[in-house]
Amino acid sequence: MANPAQEWARDEPEIVGSSVKMHWMRTSGMAGRRNPGTGMQYARRIALAASCAVGLLVSPATMPAQSRAQLAQQGLAAPGPSINQSPLPGGQSSMNTLSTSVQVSGAYATSTAAPDAEGGSLRLTIEEAIQRGLKYNLGAIAASVRRESAQGSITGARSALLPSVTGAFSESVNKVNMASEGFDASSLGAVGSYFPSTIGPFHFYQAQGQVSYSAFDMVAVRNLLAAREQGKAAAMSERDAREQIVLAVAATYLQALVQQARVESGESQVKYAQAVYEQAVVQKEAGARSSIEVNRSRVQLQSRQQHLFAQQGEMKKQVMRLARVIGISADRDLKLDEALGTGSPELPELEALYRQAQERVDIQATKAELKAAEESRRAAGAERLPSVRLSGNFGLQGANLNGGTSVYSGTATVSIPLFNGGQTRSDIQQADAAVEQRRATLSAKLEDVHFEVRSAWVDEETAAKQLAVATDNRALAQQTLQQSIDRFKVGAADSVEVAQSEDMVAAAEQDYIDSLFAVRLSEMGLARAVGAAEQDVPKIVKGVRP
Repeated sequence: MANPAQEWARDEPEIVGSSVKMHWMRTSGMAGRRNPGTGMQYARRIALAASCAVGLLVSPATMPAQSRAQLAQQGLAAPGPSINQSPLPGGQSSMNTLSTSVQVSGAYATSTAAPDAEGGSLRLTIEEAIQRGLKYNLGAIAASVRRESAQGSITGARSALLPSVTGAFSESVNKVNMASEGFDASSLGAVGSYFPSTIGPFHFYQAQGQVSYSAFDMVAVRNLLAAREQGKAAAMSERDAREQIVLAVAATYLQALVQQARVESGESQVKYAQAVYEQAVVQKEAGARSSIEVNRSRVQLQSRQQHLFAQQGEMKKQVMRLARVIGISADRDLKLDEALGTGSPELPELEALYRQAQERVDIQATKAELKAAEESRRAAGAERLPSVRLSGNFGLQGANLNGGTSVYSGTATVSIPLFNGGQTRSDIQQADAAVEQRRATLSAKLEDVHFEVRSAWVDEETAAKQLAVATDNRALAQQTLQQSIDRFKVGAADSVEVAQSEDMVAAAEQDYIDSLFAVRLSEMGLARAVGAAEQDVPKIVKGVRP
């Protein structure tokens, strides 16, 4: 005969809404206090009460909601730096036919303060500037935050498939008024006088551990797979952000080098104008020149000085922009440790560039986002499948902890979706739309990359031709100026001819510097187009073909 202290009580299966639940409960530690029949009835009553309590916890009004597919959302990429080359309007005096500019906007245009943001003079190589940008630029920080957020989503999706374990301890103290419960003389007559007026106080302790586990839930599984793909996309986007930061820092550094070259060119032009002015003064004193020649030479000198002052001011501001991108205070004195490279590029094979560009990390990120959307679509379809959840608890109950009774229960819940008002159909439709959007985005991305490669290749080809012409034009302008100065010294030319030659040299120098700038930027743009900016750009700034 079964020991009443070890009696199992099992309810019949209970159907509630769209779930089927089975309950088990076991009590122990009561042997010897009741006869077998009474103990068995008592155990059944306890089991029934426990089953009712568990049934209430998972009744249709309070049972856990059916798992829902986590629909993928389109991520918003921060705008990165861009390189633009456009034709100059007709009628410009400059021989350079392209206007080259760099636009660094959004998070990539600023940075957090580095620990050594303040201080004395600092010399920076291009490699040091890039490393600072990768560490302190706000674009890098924003990309890192997006990756960490995606990792958090993976952890959250994984948690839906792992057991949930909780512990609880409670103590209750009760004192009952028997009259309020109907146990008094007015209700029971003479029998009521045998009941005390109050019962208690008495204590009840309960210490329990509870566990819940999703044994089968395809929606949660697909959500986890989608979250992992989103995590891959975020990691790829972070790598792409590094490429854009390298481009932003290097382009800003290059602009500072270009401005430095313009200052050096302006200083050289001031020296020429100063020499011509001094020669005019000497010749006037000797009676070989009139005052108007001296005045013309002085006006030309002061015009060159004004231009130089403007270039020096722009140089300081450009260095400040560089400091702002790499986490250094604008007040700190920065010295650029590089020079503007003068090498002419050799155009690579276009088909090889197309193949290399297919491995760009932003393309891989877009593909991962498409996979995430497809997994979300499968998760939406899995909402029609049943799910299984196991739960149980074990603990001690009693008037005191030393004399408590061990109790435990277990529940298996099978949830079968029957009708949810079209919510599953809605999720599937939204997931289908997201998949189509991601496919279109990937297709557009591939075409955009193809266009970027071709456009950067054309820019580099054009800039290389311009540089060749500008180099020759610069040498001719220098020869013309020297001949004009020599003629001015012997009285064969006046200050007007010299001024015209100086203007020609200034324009030729400007064209040469702009052509170098266009070449270096086009090389950077091509490196970015094929996804090799982080490796190749530092060499490009130095004038070395990677």
